[in-house]
This record gives sequence, C-alpha cells and structure tokens, in this order.
Amino acid sequence: MIKYKTIGILGGMGPEATAELYLRIIRFFQQKYGAIYDSDFPEIIIVSLPILDVVENSDEQSKVKEMLIGGVQKLEKVGADFVAIPCNTVTYYIKEMQDAVSIPIINVLQETANEVIRSGVKKIGLLGTETAIKSKIYADVLANVQIYTLNEAEQKATTKIIINILTGKKSKEDRQKLTEFIQRLKNLGAEKVILGCTELPLLIRKNDDVFDTLEILLKSAVERATK
Repeated sequence: MIKYKTIGILGGMGPEATAELYLRIIRFFQQKYGAIYDSDFPEIIIVSLPILDVVENSDEQSKVKEMLIGGVQKLEKVGADFVAIPCNTVTYYIKEMQDAVSIPIINVLQETANEVIRSGVKKIGLLGTETAIKSKIYADVLANVQIYTLNEAEQKATTKIIINILTGKKSKEDRQKLTEFIQRLKNLGAEKVILGCTELPLLIRKNDDVFDTLEILLKSAVERATK
C-alpha cells in the first residue's frame, strides 16, 4: 500500500467547487495511478466553512479572516499535511492563514501565475468575483504580465453568473455569456483568460482559451500528496 500525504481542503467557497475538487482528485488517482480500492486513494480531510459573502460584499473582512484562520488551524490539528483552498478570492488572506499554521498552504494565485509564465503568455484576461478584481489579487504574482478585465457592466453580469452557479443554476445562457466574455477579453488583447473563480470551471470546461484554476489547484495538490 502506497502512503500518500494527507490532503486538507478548506472549502465551502463555494461548496460545489469544493466537491468538484474532491471528485477531480479521486478521478486523477483512478486514471493516473490506477486506484481501485479505497486504500489506493490519499486521505482527504475537508472543512467546509459557511463563510460570509466574499463574492459581492467584502465588508466583513475581519470576520472572514478569523474564520479562514480557524479553518486552516482545524485542518492542521486533525492531521492534514498541507492545505488546498478552492477559492481565488480568499487567497487574499493567505499570509495571515499561513502565519497561523506550520503546514504549507497552496497558493492558487501563485500556482496559476506559474502556469501562465511557463506558457509564455504575456497578456492575460481575468474573470472572477468583484472582490477579487477590485483587490487586484493577481497583480503581485503576475507583475510582468498585462492583465485585462471586463468593464463594470460586464463584471456585474459575471458576478450574477457566479451567484447563479452557487445556487445550483448552470444555464446554457450563462455559459454562452461567459464564452462571450472570454472572447471580449481576447479582443482587448488577452492571449488567454484565467478563470479566477473556482465556480467558473463548473460552467466552462475543456476550453483551450482559459487557465482553469481548479484544475491547476488539483494538480498542485496531487503533486504534493504523492511526493
């Protein structure tokens, strides 16, 4: 029996993206490592936080930060070897979370930036929550890359789509609108587009024009678990 590291997932942001990350990890082990029996998979511990709204409202920052810190501490206490957080927006607080625990936390922003840099892309579009766009969370990790974002009306429409996904509504209309926004960013000059909210890959799948942050987080988590 191979002994893998224990994966800690700090989720709930949103819950379905957390479930999707778990399922993608399972599928990866089935397809890449031929996992069949329960003992062929790594131990995975999930803490799903009923966190305050970070999609439209960032007024409760201190409470959000407190909940995130408590979440990573809980994962460390129950035996996780590292933490993956399937949410771009709350990675804004990664320094505070990392300072609170001794186990490593995967920085999905940095992992995505590494993929962008490896690809040679110099002009990138960014789709995400209003909070993520306004806080410019990708600016530091992509300092030498030109970042394109949508206008205010398009951003509000993107936020509405994210809220729809959170409520379990995945419509063809929303998928079409997101596809149009990806093309809009490309028309502005972007070579590819970051799906900078882990809800978006639940609607946009297998698109060569995008960097799927959920998939990038999956690969980073598996790499750490199997080292």
